Amino acid sequence: MSVVGFDLGFLNCHVAIARAGGIETVANEFSDRCTPAVVSFGSKNRTIGVAAKNQLITNANNTVSCFKKFHGRAFNDPLIQKEKSNLPYEIVHMNSGGVGVKVMYLEEESIFSVEQITAMLLSKLKETAEYNLKKPVTDCVISVPSFFTDAERRSVLDAAQIVGLNCLKLMNDMTAVALTYGIYKQDLPAPEEKPKIVVFVDMGHSSFQVSACA
Repeated sequence: MSVVGFDLGFLNCHVAIARAGGIETVANEFSDRCTPAVVSFGSKNRTIGVAAKNQLITNANNTVSCFKKFHGRAFNDPLIQKEKSNLPYEIVHMNSGGVGVKVMYLEEESIFSVEQITAMLLSKLKETAEYNLKKPVTDCVISVPSFFTDAERRSVLDAAQIVGLNCLKLMNDMTAVALTYGIYKQDLPAPEEKPKIVVFVDMGHSSFQVSACA
């Protein structure tokens, strides 16, 4: 059984599969190993990823990007209110108190929660994984920033559930980076020796994380 990992970034997403003794980042239908975290709504259809990114200018009001920071936050959160004026699309107050996105979809006004938008993105990543594996994907691991709160993590889990994914684990970005560094490394000290201290730096588009590991 292959284990599928989804890296949900602020700007781009990646899909990785553990197989043949290694970890492979697989390509989408455009032969690109990164998929833009963008969902666009039109009068006849919905596009996700590369095709949606092409709509950022021509269909700005109905193209949703940079929504990762809305997870697990109340609509009246100061960060949300500050971001509101910078967005080309409209965000609204949901009955749950969370953040919703108002768009025109299939000639009708529709409101989607941030979990639903992320679920749409995950459905695209799931398709990419299934196309590469040639079999259905249900079990997965999803990366989240190490500073995500419990509410933000639960929100991401809800998004995975919507699309029928069984998220075995939410893994911190920095844990994933440290594992990638160390999992095949032959020259690390033995358990009884003095540990090697390594600092990992993640210069993301919307956040900056630093992790020191022994």
